[in-house]
Amino acid sequence: MVHLWQRLRPLLWAVLGLLVLYSIQSLPTGQYANLIISPVVDALYTPVRWFEASRLWLQDSASLQTQLIEQQIRLEQQASLVQETNSLREENKQLRSLLGLKAQPTSRWQAARVVARSPDRMSRHLTIEAEGAVADNVVASSEGLVGLVDTADGKHAVVRTILDASLAVPATIRDQALAVLVRGQGNSLLVEFVPWASAPPAGSILQTSGAGGIYPPGIPVARITRIKRLAGSAFAHVEAEPLAHWRRDAWLAVAIKARP
Repeated sequence: MVHLWQRLRPLLWAVLGLLVLYSIQSLPTGQYANLIISPVVDALYTPVRWFEASRLWLQDSASLQTQLIEQQIRLEQQASLVQETNSLREENKQLRSLLGLKAQPTSRWQAARVVARSPDRMSRHLTIEAEGAVADNVVASSEGLVGLVDTADGKHAVVRTILDASLAVPATIRDQALAVLVRGQGNSLLVEFVPWASAPPAGSILQTSGAGGIYPPGIPVARITRIKRLAGSAFAHVEAEPLAHWRRDAWLAVAIKARP
């Protein structure tokens, strides 16, 4: 009991002091009494004001933090919507371009979505969604030839691009009698059987000639980038680059052969 009284005694003295000061301030003692007592009362109320100010600051800070987090979430959602919209716009652009591919007498172009690319830098192999595709179906983009279907399971198909060394594309230059083969070199294309005397200049566009019956004629294939004469040979060493950009396109087209 003695210990409890010792603990409560300072608090009781403080309460008693406040009551006395309040009583004195309420009495009509005049202006001088108020001038003396007011600073004391203000000092006693200072901790209370500090506590209240701190509480309000913490409350406002928590509210501002919550608003900031909500704003960041809204901004991330808006950025995601913008990115998705841009992606859809680009895909629609590619699909409209694919619709402009020249119709073939023995096949029809069918849009195919790219679902995977090989890990090599030039993406020499692709996997596409192509219902009804079979081996040796031609694959192209709106810019030019991409390659051939290698294997298919009815819904998906693996495509070898023209950069693959196993493919050789008969090609020519429009309105010229030139007949060459475009063969993949992994990262570039090699144009074979180009006579030095009639070698086309750099920048010339090669297109499929239709020879061999696999590739329809008139599909752009490659742009010549370098020509060098081979010592002791009548032919030139000619390098080229693909015109199609399958490493970035989300949609390609497959030439599905018409059923007899």
